[in-house]
Amino acid sequence: MTPRPAFAIVVTAIWGALLIPGLLGAALAPMFFDAPGSMNNPAAWFNAAIVASFPCLCLLAIGGTWIVWFQSKHNPTRRSTYAQIAVACLPLIPVAYVAAALIVGTAGVILSGQPLGLHGTIVQH
Repeated sequence: MTPRPAFAIVVTAIWGALLIPGLLGAALAPMFFDAPGSMNNPAAWFNAAIVASFPCLCLLAIGGTWIVWFQSKHNPTRRSTYAQIAVACLPLIPVAYVAAALIVGTAGVILSGQPLGLHGTIVQH
């Protein structure tokens, strides 16, 4: 029995829908370099690369899932199922990085004693 491409269709729908906002984010990635001196900041380069990689990984996940499905059509194995899942999860790499950065940043603010949402440069009345 030939496996149906249900998983590949779901992956295509999800990452295809998220590709459009991902392209907008990638187009805005050069804004990481707006501040003076940020061209020499490795964190700015890394963050811009992470944001710009999301649409590329979406396309890679879509294409890779279909390629693995096509190859597994002739010889379906448990390994091909795991390969499809691994390829489909590639766009989660930048998502996980952004989520971790937000958690670490928020924890840093909480532990510093500074009120959430306020910068230290705000004049208090």
